[in-house]
Amino acid sequence: MPKLYPYKLVNVITMDVLQDKLREMFRRHGVSGYSIIRVYGEGICGELEGSLDFEANIMVKVIVPEEKLQRLLDGLQRQIAKGYRLTIFVSDIQVIAPEKFSKPME
Repeated sequence: MPKLYPYKLVNVITMDVLQDKLREMFRRHGVSGYSIIRVYGEGICGELEGSLDFEANIMVKVIVPEEKLQRLLDGLQRQIAKGYRLTIFVSDIQVIAPEKFSKPME
């Protein structure tokens, strides 16, 4: 069995208008990659179908080492403080190739 390395999976659900802002934040925090998925569903704000561009939500998935997690979460918290709606949840995961998820911070 291959060696496994502990990492964090950060999932962010938010409005798609924040894509560029999140991408820039990820670059500043040394995130080596992310995945963006268009999502829809129902929550505290009601049902969101996602059929119209102006009401589309995204889920962004980011894998980071533990040492980058707090700075990234602080940046996401600042977006919430500005009034943006973000749902953020973090999971403990294990990866096989840790070099794929490490990039120096700018």
